[in-house]
This record gives sequence, C-alpha cells and structure tokens, in this order.
Amino acid sequence: MKGRDIASYEAKRDFERTPEPTGAQEATDFGRLYVIQKHDATNLHYDLRLELDGVLLSWAVPKGPSLDPTVKSLAVHVEDHPVAYGSFEGVIPQGEYGGGAVMVWDRGEWEPINEPHEGLKKGDLKFRLYGEKLGGAWALVRMGKRAGEQNWLLIKKKDSAAKARHIYNVIEEAPDSIATGRTIEEITQDADRVWKDGKAQEGKARAERASAPRVQSRLDPSGLPGAEAAKMPKTVKPQLCTAQSAPPIGDEWVHELKYDGYRLMARLEGGKVTLLTRNGHDWTDRFAPVAKALGRLAIKDAILDGEVCVLDARGLPSFGALQRSLDRRDRSGFVYYVFDVLYARGHDLMRTPLVERKGYLERVLMASPGIGPVVQYAQHIDAPGDAVAREARAHGAEGIISKKRDARYVQQRSHSWVKVRFTNREEFVVGGYTKPEGSRSAFGALLVGRYDATGRLVYCGRVGTGFTEQSLHDLHQQMKPLARDATPFANPPTGADARGVTWVEPELVVEVEYAAWTHEEMLRHPAFIALRRDKNASEVIAMAPPPKQRPGKTVGAQVVRIGKGPADARVGGVRISNPDRIVYPETGTTKGDVARYYDAVADWMLPHVVKRPLSLVRCPTGVEGEHFFQRHVGEGFPQDIKGVAVPEDDGASKDHVMITSKKGLLSLVQMGVLEIHPWGCRADDIETPDRLIFDLDPGPGIEWEAIVHSAIVVRDVLADMDLTSFVKTSGGKGIHVVVPITRNRSWEEAKGFTHHVANLLVRMAPKNFVATISKKARPGKVLIDYLRNQRTATAVGAYSTRAREHPTVSTPLGWAELLKTEGAEQFTVESVPKRLARLKTDPWEAIGKVRQSIPKKWS
Repeated sequence: MKGRDIASYEAKRDFERTPEPTGAQEATDFGRLYVIQKHDATNLHYDLRLELDGVLLSWAVPKGPSLDPTVKSLAVHVEDHPVAYGSFEGVIPQGEYGGGAVMVWDRGEWEPINEPHEGLKKGDLKFRLYGEKLGGAWALVRMGKRAGEQNWLLIKKKDSAAKARHIYNVIEEAPDSIATGRTIEEITQDADRVWKDGKAQEGKARAERASAPRVQSRLDPSGLPGAEAAKMPKTVKPQLCTAQSAPPIGDEWVHELKYDGYRLMARLEGGKVTLLTRNGHDWTDRFAPVAKALGRLAIKDAILDGEVCVLDARGLPSFGALQRSLDRRDRSGFVYYVFDVLYARGHDLMRTPLVERKGYLERVLMASPGIGPVVQYAQHIDAPGDAVAREARAHGAEGIISKKRDARYVQQRSHSWVKVRFTNREEFVVGGYTKPEGSRSAFGALLVGRYDATGRLVYCGRVGTGFTEQSLHDLHQQMKPLARDATPFANPPTGADARGVTWVEPELVVEVEYAAWTHEEMLRHPAFIALRRDKNASEVIAMAPPPKQRPGKTVGAQVVRIGKGPADARVGGVRISNPDRIVYPETGTTKGDVARYYDAVADWMLPHVVKRPLSLVRCPTGVEGEHFFQRHVGEGFPQDIKGVAVPEDDGASKDHVMITSKKGLLSLVQMGVLEIHPWGCRADDIETPDRLIFDLDPGPGIEWEAIVHSAIVVRDVLADMDLTSFVKTSGGKGIHVVVPITRNRSWEEAKGFTHHVANLLVRMAPKNFVATISKKARPGKVLIDYLRNQRTATAVGAYSTRAREHPTVSTPLGWAELLKTEGAEQFTVESVPKRLARLKTDPWEAIGKVRQSIPKKWS
C-alpha cells in the first residue's frame, strides 16, 4: 500500500494548467469522507475515494460499482489524492494527466468494519458506505498476495442495501451529479474552470449559476409545490399507515423499506434539536448521538420524520438490538433513517407532494456530510410493489411501506401510506400474567389482547416464549404495580386457563411474533419480541378481523377453484403435503390446485424447462407470506430435483437447480415454488445460450393493445434480420419475444446483440420505445429489457405460474392469436389447461426445430 502523502499525485500534474486542487489539505471534520467521481478520460470510469490519515485513498473502477453482491468489480489502486479533491467537479484540459470531465457521482461518509490499516495491509478492507446512491456493507479485496499489487475487487455484501443488477442497475438509474444534477455531457459542455494563462476561467454556463446562490436555492423550500410560508407548528402528529397483506398496484405508488425501530419526530429550532416519540414524549437524551448529528444539518429550522434503529450482524434494523442497546444504556450504534420533512426554513411542506418533499429532504442531507453515519436518507424505490416486496423479502427485511407519490402529509392514519409486513408481528396489550413454573423466574406467560372497533379489549392468547432473564425481570417489575382484581378483557379465558392469573391494568404494549391465527381467533405459537415503550395501549386496535383460511373466495359471481383434494394428495406420482393450503387468497386457489395445474400442462411445459439451470421463487405459505429466491440445490431437496454444476465468479462450482421429468416439476410445487425461471442455456453447455429474450414491459399509460403492437414491431425487426421469433405473455403486464439460436455465441455476444436490437428499436420509434430502466424515461413508452440475456439472468418460464395476487400464467401464444387477446389476466391456472385441451397444434411446436444464428454483422 502506498504511503499517506500526495507526492505522487502532485508529480503527475501541472497546476499551472489543470484546475485540480493542489497542496496538503486538512482532513474533514468527521474524518471519513467517501466520494465516487465519474471520470470521462481516455476511458469512462469511476474513481472510488475513501478518506484516511488526511488523504483520499483512491481506486479506479472501470465498470463502476454495483449493488449486486454477485458482481465483483475490478478496482485498480491509484495514487492518494488530497481531501479537497472530493468536491472537485469540472473539466481537466485535454493533454493533461486524466484529461476529461469529472463529476461528483456520489458522496457521503464511510465507516470501517475491520481495522482499516490492517485491512489494507492484508488486502481485505471491509467498510460501510453512507452515500446518496450507495449504502450498506462493502469489501475491497486485493487480487494478488503482495502489498504492491494494484488490482483489487470491489464487492457489495448481502444486506438491506443490496439489489440484484437486473432489478436495479445503479449506474444506469442514477447517472447524474449529486452536486449539480448535471450529466457528464453537460459538465463537458459547461467547461467548468478551464485553465488559461495560469488562471481558472469559469465556463459561461457555470458562471451563470455561482456556487453560493446555487447551494442556497437547492435548500430553499419556497419553490416547492404546495409550500406555504408559516411559523413552525408547536406540535405535529405522525402520519400512520394502514396495514395490507400485499403491496398496492400502480405507478402512483413508491415504496420504502419498513424500518424496525422507534418512530421519532425531530424538531430543529435555531439548530437546537428535540426528538419526540409518536406520542409526544421527549426522548432526546435517550438518543443523544442522533440529536448531535442532526445539529450539524445544513438547515437549522425543520421538522423531520423518521425511524431510529440499531443494525444487527446482517446490517438490517433489529428492534431487539435497539431494545437491548437502550436497556444497557448504550448510546452507540443508532441510525436515524429520515423519510420525510414536514417543515423547513419558515415553510410548511405538509401540502407538498411526497416525492417533492423527499427530493428536498435528500438535497438537505446531501449538503450535510457531517451527519453520517448516524443520520441517513430513507431512499424510496420507484418500481412495481410486488418486485420491491420480493427483493426486500429476499434480503430479510421486515416489510415495506408503500406511499402515494403525490400525497400530502396528514397527521392521522391514512390509506395513502400502506404497511406490508413479511412476518406475522404485531403489537398487543398486556392484560395479565401467570405464575412461573419449573425453573422460570418472575412470571410464566403474558395474557395479551387488542382493542376492537367498539373499544373492547379482546383476548388473543398467551405469550410464553421469547423472554430473556432480563426481560422477564423488567416486565415483572413494570406489571406488579398495575395489578387489579378483575380481568380487563371482554372475553377472558375461563376455567383452568384463568387459574393463577394476575390481572393488570391494560397499559403495557408488547410486540409479538406468531405463526398464524387459529379458527378461534387466538394466536398460534406466539413469541415475545420486545416491550414497546413508544406506543400507548389505546393505539393497539385490530384494523380487521384476524385472517383465516377459507375454502374459496368469490370473484364477481364465480368461485375460482379447480377442485379440492384430500388432506394429503398424490399428484402425478408425487406426494403433495397440505394440498388444501390456500396459496392465492384472492381466488381461493390451493397448493393442490397448483399441483394439478402443472400435472395438466407438463407435456407442454417440460421442453422449455428440463435440463436447464433454474432459478425459483418459493412461497411456502402462499403469495401473502414469505417469498424468497433460490438457485442452488439445498439439503433435503426431493430426489427428483437434480443439480447442475455452474462455475461461480470465484472459480468454485455450485449445484444449481435442474429438473429432468414431470416428477421433478411437481416436486418444485411440493417445495412451495410459484415461479420457475429457466436460464437461456442448456445444462450441458452453460456458457453458450440457445435462447434470446426481449422482455417488453409497459410504462405508465401503456394499454394492452399498445404493447401487443409493440411486440409485433419487435417480431418484424427480427424477421428483417432473418430471425424467427415466438411470443408469450409474461403473466403480468408485459410480453416476452423469444428467439431460439444455435449454440455458437457467448453470453457477452448475446447481450451485445440484444442491446443493439433494443437501441435500433429506440432509434426507429423514440416516442414508443425506451431501453433504459430509468422510471423518468418510461411514461408512455414500452421498455425493451435486453438485460435478461446475460449469464445467470433469467425470465419467467413458459407455462410458469406467477407469485402475484392472482394465479396468472406466462402463456405461449401464436402471433395471430396474440392480436385477439385482451390481457395477460385471462391466462390462469384454471383457464390455461382448458385452452390447451382446445388447441389442435402447439403454438411453440417449431421452437426446437428452428436453426438460426445471431447475425455476424449487427447493422
């Protein structure tokens, strides 16, 4: 590792000709500046810089960072830079070292996970980033063993900040400067600080927006829609969520992670910070590090809304960890995730649309580098709610909050904020406790309930597990003074269940995790999580009756069912356990129904999924329960599910899921699989694809008829290249155009060709097509997603069900038939077997017989 000086940096530059900063620079106040600069030199690349020992350690990352943990980005260690370089944005003159435009692409603070000097010496530096675009845990790993080796790998660790590249490519989604909002092309055109005659000459466009007024205007809320000049209100109440079992659908929603902590409103008055709970209690002293960090905010008068958390070993917010920290009076490790701003600099923002409020909040936090890592911006995700939920579940998040993008802030419970939990965790009121038995101290179990709509406290069962010795003691000490003679429950337990119970005033609130509700509306397998000191018992109201499994649900005038099997069924020679478990509550479709569907379509489906690596979406308890993505074969898999060895990036091979028969297909159903995603290659040659796929995804405002005609255009463009294509519904809003090819090209060539076709279509019809997944570019257009054509990327398979609200199916069609369809929702587990029984020929009969290759010349 190079020494901590900038001699090498200075030796490479002529400061009479370049606007870059020179000389030794003082460290930042917080000593942990992080910045990534996008640098359009000979080759466009990204420079990662981490402040340590008064300089910026620097790595050039040719392809830029990725939030996908499976991506290992090359990072070439270069000379240390002065700390002042972290704010440099402009143009280095051509002919000078590194000539070209430089953009401040991301900036914030970093925090070492291991001892940084030792990590650098060993070639394994682990750290967390608190930037505007990048966050979570990362690692820099040296590729060679010697300390002087320049090539490292930049790797994202698996945590709540990680995102699969095919879902969110941060390089494509967030291309602009966080300092000025400009693109790299605009910086080049503005020609910031061009060096002439030994003096910096401001570019004309740059001079027109002097830095001080620009910064001032970025933090001035007066121009926000709905902002009103007003005095700061003396009190505000937090907006509360309405609970739902699934995310709302539609482009009017954005989504945030649900943070597992304490809700806090932060009041800044002349720089003085007060932290208030949702009930107005002053908890500033309890969270003193948060208050101190907020005191360094770039604005001094504001009301913020957020959640204070403590992260667990996985990097995820954990209420248990937060509670333990408070019990120990430990004041370290707090993270305040700020997701809203209600008031700022003399302006009431509660009538400002949500995304405008959040955009302003992000600018304020971005202009306040001294607040990290304690204070962080709660980034929202502008993507379909079901996709966000799947990704959040896969990373272990507690749930998501969906918010209407144009909604005002209201000081009450609202349907414009929707809460979706992935685990069964709720708050309950303590109404009594039992005597301890055996080795248990303090008490045995809590008797808990919640209020119904009429104000009655309804008994919900006993909670007897999940306690530590400390929590048993603390709860007992708080319950003893609340003892009363009569039960507080409207429907108390009777007989033996009521013996030895000490009733208490219903004042304490506990958070409980449970498996399900029984038919008697009692908690099944409940476990204590924590005492909720921040909530009043009167808030614990059952918003709806506890969910029960019902034999079917009426949709219109029809009950959608395929049939009902016995308690333990055999379908296609495979045992299906719990066949009556409802996996699609909206239609009453059961696990047995899904198995019988796959049994019926197996002959049509198997040619498209057997002997290929598969990626699976598993939903063991149905679409409203836990979802997770699985690629690798695990212990205890049925014998009809095979494995195919696939080399990973680290050189090792892992067995990916593969099936070879109908029994294998039905075994996937037995495991709770609701989506089957085959790779575009066969198992006997992983490195050469045999199918290309163009995933056509409609943006806001695109109706079914428009996307059908878009698919026809794609077909015709491919036909002009002598390529025959096939079509199927995605099972959602989109359409897949599939192209079989001979196995003589690499994945890189396949991706390059499909990218070329996508760009060609955009050039042909720029008002109709878009090839970037940026949400800003998508209204009124069809996205051509070509990124499915790269190694490990997948798309849902032909005849696969979807893990969505309704049991829709990705269905192959004939091109003439496509024009007659009314929408993907007409193809379901009930309708598709009937459709196949009517067909005289398979619409994809020829897909395995076509012999064609990617054209040698793409244009």
